[in-house]
Amino acid sequence: MTDQTRQLLTQFHQATVLPTYVFNAENQLVTVFKNPVTPEIPLKLLTKLPTILPAQVNLFFTPELGLMGIFNIHEHRIIVWNNNVSVQGSPNYSDQLPMTSIDQFKAQLRLLYFTLTKHWSTFSEAQLTQVTQALAVPTRNPRETDRDDQRHAYYQGYLAEQQMLLGVEHGNLTEFNHYYVPFMAAGNFGKLATYDLRSKKNITIAATTLFTRAAIRGGLFAEGAYALSDQCIQTAEHQADITNVYEYTRTIGELFLKNVARIKRQNLPSIVYLAQEYIYDNVQTIKTVATVAEHVHTSDSYLMHLFKKTTGQPLMQFIITQKIQFARLQLVFTDLSIGELADMLGFANQGELTRAFKKQLGMTPSQFRQQQRIL
Repeated sequence: MTDQTRQLLTQFHQATVLPTYVFNAENQLVTVFKNPVTPEIPLKLLTKLPTILPAQVNLFFTPELGLMGIFNIHEHRIIVWNNNVSVQGSPNYSDQLPMTSIDQFKAQLRLLYFTLTKHWSTFSEAQLTQVTQALAVPTRNPRETDRDDQRHAYYQGYLAEQQMLLGVEHGNLTEFNHYYVPFMAAGNFGKLATYDLRSKKNITIAATTLFTRAAIRGGLFAEGAYALSDQCIQTAEHQADITNVYEYTRTIGELFLKNVARIKRQNLPSIVYLAQEYIYDNVQTIKTVATVAEHVHTSDSYLMHLFKKTTGQPLMQFIITQKIQFARLQLVFTDLSIGELADMLGFANQGELTRAFKKQLGMTPSQFRQQQRIL
């Protein structure tokens, strides 16, 4: 791929916020242009796309991938993925509305193709008919949805929210971005107004409120947190358009997160701070202090001494606390068995998890799940 083509694709992505992928002749991914919030393209589903393209610029729709634009240039295949959807309260594609309309998407594809080749192209009638029919799926009546499915969706949405907010509270960017995508995809906010821009602004305000509270729990002074909240909300209110509410709110979340991280760094030695970051990112797999010490390039004894001295808590106890915090969310919002959860978190067996859980919370995991379960 030439430098000019790469530059043009970069500018196209910046202007449209549409994730754009480049594959070689062997269908191997060469490069990608996308925002951090955009999920990875499910490569195994690309086999459902035709190998021989019927037109110079092509539109295809599948329930798994949604709407895609495809064309070949310079022995490469360009795929533009129209996966940006407005939040409608359901992760299912048929229940969501594309933020980029079909007509707008078609125009953007044709313009991109012309920019790269200096030739205009049109779509085949067969493609347009297929896409139109595929998108004309009737909206499901919420009354027909099974109650257990509704409860499962609620659990998963709230679990994603709590995990995402822990990223803000910890001041941990990796943790935040990892859980932000499922949080927004779960449609926690729904549609908050009839008018699209008003709905996006209301979603931004709701998300900012959540970020504010999480940042305060993470150590940011309330006065500063609320001042930042007011600034973000006022800025959103003055926006003439919010093209991608996912990316817009993610940026606000990062702003709060970075302020929390700055506070934590000021109060902790760098080795202790890096150890905490590593634990937050790898809570499921860490089993020993040695694993953490190796990551921060120091000895077990020195790290344990410094951690206890600066935080007042033994390092292994901090690790167990984070594991129990993770377990609490899973117990309420998933159907994992206690044994499966113990294995996931690196405990030797179910009994070891039960003892650690009871020591911290005064009850067993089963008792906690029964107490917290929403019927």
